[in-house]
Amino acid sequence: MKLPFFFLFLFSIFSHSQYSTSAIVLDSSDNAPLEFVGIYNSKDHTMSNADGRFQFSSSSDSVIVYRVGYDKLITTSQKVKDTIYLNKSVLELNEVTVTNKKKLWQKVRDSIESNYPTYPYQEKFLLRGVLRYNGEITRIQDIQGKLERRTLLYTKEIDPDKKDFKVELTNMRKVGLVKDEKQVYFIFETFYQLFMNFTPMNATGDAFDLTESTFENGNKINLSFHTKPEFDNEEVKGHYIINTENNAIERIYMTFNYKNNPYKEDGGTRYRTVTIEKEISLSKSSKNNKYHIASAKYDVKVELTDEQQSYTSYYDVSFILTTSDNEGDFDVKKNVSTSKDLFKINYPYDESYWNAQNQLLLTDEMVDFIEKVQDPNSEFKIRSNIKN
Repeated sequence: MKLPFFFLFLFSIFSHSQYSTSAIVLDSSDNAPLEFVGIYNSKDHTMSNADGRFQFSSSSDSVIVYRVGYDKLITTSQKVKDTIYLNKSVLELNEVTVTNKKKLWQKVRDSIESNYPTYPYQEKFLLRGVLRYNGEITRIQDIQGKLERRTLLYTKEIDPDKKDFKVELTNMRKVGLVKDEKQVYFIFETFYQLFMNFTPMNATGDAFDLTESTFENGNKINLSFHTKPEFDNEEVKGHYIINTENNAIERIYMTFNYKNNPYKEDGGTRYRTVTIEKEISLSKSSKNNKYHIASAKYDVKVELTDEQQSYTSYYDVSFILTTSDNEGDFDVKKNVSTSKDLFKINYPYDESYWNAQNQLLLTDEMVDFIEKVQDPNSEFKIRSNIKN
């Protein structure tokens, strides 16, 4: 049977139709913008920026809006309003106990092979780096590319190696000040350092006090950890979210507070790390039921001064990573060093790609910064691949 051309034409249009929506996500209790909210379905994924804004396009109409610590919203693109309010989840605090860490952690350890890829695989990624000097943005860098990992997790049988990551850069935009008012250049992380910092780690040893609480009708465990009081120079705290059905870690959040960290010296500049904050969310792939990093955030605050301590300044650097097409069937052709300062990497700017990119929107503050520093009359030296 031959179908009419008009019918085939209509079928082609509808089979490739895209549902698109944009909105802002707010905390229902105080109307504060929520960053790092996942907006996704079985086909596509994006996240909200620091303004709480997102744009989501997919061939599927279904939409899930979720951030750990908040109730999950399941809806459709057509029902999404301009503003989405999320309610904080309530832990079943009556079930808080001092955990039997060995028993629980052994279950997690025994399930590593079934839950996570401990073998080489490919994925696509978007990485955003933002640097602030005394609260003001001084650098923005967005990198899109392909990544080949040797493994997601490191075990007793797998030790880290400098060659564990291979990166093919496919798009990049960067703009920022080369040095601050004190002529200090802030060194960005390398790909290797960042990907290692985004690797899930164990914080359940003898140095930690642990408590646990259940939520989602007992399907999830919130395993909280905090360094014991005797470790007064370095405070580490946070939590794991563990799925009780398969013993998989689905989220890791941790902060490091250094109370009397010694200064390091570089010329006349003295600097030290004040805080580190990490957040890693993992999601299960429908391809093979393995968990991969869906998104991750890594924030560091560094204090600067001089030998006379005549001033005190602060750098805040934040990196956000999102991944897609985990264990995809594509080649990764290495075209960039994984041991080079990210901000010193050169790659041409593709205006059409970044105008269409919606995986992580620029905030209003970022747009204003890019316009301001692109001014040819700027008094500071600028490093950028964006052409006016």
